[in-house]
Amino acid sequence: MPVLFLCLFMFVGEASGAEAGLTIETGWFVHNGKTLWGCAQHNGWWGGYRKNTGWIHQYKVRTAICRNAPGRVGPSFTEDLDKLTDAMLRYGYPGFEHNYGLWYDRRRDNHDVNKRTDGDVEPPFLEQPWARSGEGRAWDGLSKYDLTKFNAWYFDRLKEFAKYCDAKGTVLFHNFYMQHALLENPAHYVDFPWRGANCIQNTDMPDTMPAANSFYDVGNSTRRRLHRKYIRKCLDELGAYSNVIHLISEEYTGGLSFMRFWMDTVMQWERENATMVKIALGATKDVTDAILEDPARGPRVSTLCLSYWWYDRDGRLYAPAGGNQIPARYTGNIAGQTTPQSLYRQIREYRSRYPDKAIIQHHPVEIEKAWAFLMGGGSMIIARMQYPDSKPPKAPWDPPDSYIAPAEAETILPTYNFINANLSKSLQKMQPKDIVATNKDNNWCLAGEDGYLVFALKGGRIDLDLSQAPKIPFAAKWFDPRKGTLSPAGGEKISGGGRTSFEAPDKKCWVLWLKR
Repeated sequence: MPVLFLCLFMFVGEASGAEAGLTIETGWFVHNGKTLWGCAQHNGWWGGYRKNTGWIHQYKVRTAICRNAPGRVGPSFTEDLDKLTDAMLRYGYPGFEHNYGLWYDRRRDNHDVNKRTDGDVEPPFLEQPWARSGEGRAWDGLSKYDLTKFNAWYFDRLKEFAKYCDAKGTVLFHNFYMQHALLENPAHYVDFPWRGANCIQNTDMPDTMPAANSFYDVGNSTRRRLHRKYIRKCLDELGAYSNVIHLISEEYTGGLSFMRFWMDTVMQWERENATMVKIALGATKDVTDAILEDPARGPRVSTLCLSYWWYDRDGRLYAPAGGNQIPARYTGNIAGQTTPQSLYRQIREYRSRYPDKAIIQHHPVEIEKAWAFLMGGGSMIIARMQYPDSKPPKAPWDPPDSYIAPAEAETILPTYNFINANLSKSLQKMQPKDIVATNKDNNWCLAGEDGYLVFALKGGRIDLDLSQAPKIPFAAKWFDPRKGTLSPAGGEKISGGGRTSFEAPDKKCWVLWLKR
């Protein structure tokens, strides 16, 4: 390896300090010395619907940074990225997860599969990465895509957002692909740019779904060449930004071979450009474990996305294998199947095995699960972060006029603000530690040189073994994760070097903070 490249390689990948931008330190996201913890907003895929009226053409959807509403700027139209990133920091979601949309044209929101006979498209548009060719007619009535050319507007938006992330301390989780378009519903696939009816290249993709395994089969020389060109394009545009985390695809349940191909393409680009990017590994458990055990690829993973398997409420592992064209909604049903205890177990296992890697995961914002995730060593929760329903005189689900707090912010903000105010410099030095002496299934601890956080899932008595702690005083306080308030715990300072007990204010969840 040339000396110049080695120096750059080490600087970009390992830097830390006041001017480093985003780093990952002992498994935590850190921007310019301060821990970033909270939610990441999961972007919108298409238009939307109301349950009481079925599928309809709606403007009110989740935020999408590559949505294009000509002449209209603001929430749920063409997003004002400066104001959006300010709101992200204000309302507890310092991250944003991006993937391209299911389709370009809003006419497809009703989920029909009809071929359009004209190009009378309806805005706003979910811009795709690939450019139109000006030739032929795709299924949506516009010209076919040229998969060797790229949409400048799309990549300019990503770069603009990435610049704000680097400057302000927000994080872009960039998915190269969007698997949802390849499985589940025929309407998801009919307008997909790589489908033969929609592009001027002969991709040899099936005309109907499921199409995931074909898309991931790079034994086809044309698809292999197109994948490589697109992956490199994404890196050319985003590779210079420190606050971008790169993932293979939203909902990736594909096999190991394509994950290897994607990572190898990324690492080849790194070598050629003397630059390291932050690679996240999001896949089924078997694919994840195989990559992590790979001596060439595993060390290059900075972030783990543990969304596509879980332990159920009885402690049984549910982990379908990759490559079977299983829609991700059937591999990562975090909301309905897990408990805080099983979520803590999953996160803690991977934090213990890979203490240098950040952990992200998709699940709804619930206080008990958010704290189980944090106490296990989880770095950021991927959540919908949708705006609340509109109130009269606005129609239901009309977009807000300004960047207001998402509905889930009420749940996450007390913890987010507590960490920012009290732990922004110390959380990055904390790790899960077994100092709870009793009721270990419901009480968990993060420990660091500045003190301890102990989460009591059901309140009650907390018994701690501080015999290995320094014999110095600690200030004890209760943090209420519902209200965000702090109150004395025990009324006096306690000392390390022995055992101690506390009684939570009630049987709800509470956090005991012992500060050195």
